[in-house]
Amino acid sequence: EIEQECQAIKAKGFDTLLIVTGEHEAKVGIDYFRQALPIVKRYFSYVMFEVQPLATHEYAELRTLGLDAVMVYQETYQAATYAKHHLKGKKRDFRWRLETPDRLGECGIDKIGLGSLIGLEDWRIDSTFTAMHLDYLRRRYWRSRYSLSFPRLRPCAGGVDNAKTISDKQLVQLICAYRLRFPDVELSLSTREQQALRDGLFRLGVTSVSAESKTQPGGYANEQQELEQFSIDDDRSVSEVAQAIRAKGLQPVWQDWLNELSAMPPETFSSPE
Repeated sequence: EIEQECQAIKAKGFDTLLIVTGEHEAKVGIDYFRQALPIVKRYFSYVMFEVQPLATHEYAELRTLGLDAVMVYQETYQAATYAKHHLKGKKRDFRWRLETPDRLGECGIDKIGLGSLIGLEDWRIDSTFTAMHLDYLRRRYWRSRYSLSFPRLRPCAGGVDNAKTISDKQLVQLICAYRLRFPDVELSLSTREQQALRDGLFRLGVTSVSAESKTQPGGYANEQQELEQFSIDDDRSVSEVAQAIRAKGLQPVWQDWLNELSAMPPETFSSPE
């Protein structure tokens, strides 16, 4: 099934892939990742994980199997609010999750992704803590690259009571503030956002976007509809999103940095005399 999904996604033109799982350690823990990652890596040159926080030695092992980047969203930096939404399991441990980027930096992962789930707390406060967190990480683990995301709460099973919403105008303000503060950091925008807003943000500092995303297992090869994690808003095809990027005078790039390049001898990059 993993092979079929990879083939279906690769056929759309992608060479960078984000793998998302739940946090059930027995079903999708380190043993499962050991089996799945080598299969995925045969198809994609750059593989990112958004899974439960792991230990440093586990990240180091996965790096040897081809893992390039890890996205780990704190969701909220307010410990009391975090505790209200995480009632059982290892995810209850606020500090274990908070220190995940440190463990990633220690094992030398290429790229670390941060972000707050906008809607759980006041967006200005959590976004400020996100920026402070990134400042600290960039000073301490300067060999890694970084990515910022700004996911807004979307309709999902169970929902969230009393969500603290953020307007489109405020989201644009946040993205501009991040771009001014971190000129060289990747800013990533998902298909959670509507088409018109995404198109307008292409030229306001966003450097990475998803397209034709599926949030349920089997969504690409078999077009399964059940078990959707959350609903998306921009449901355009990959080619339509790529064309929208070109219409803004920009170039769609399908491949992230190749780690193999850093291992090449200097003369590989020498200019002719």
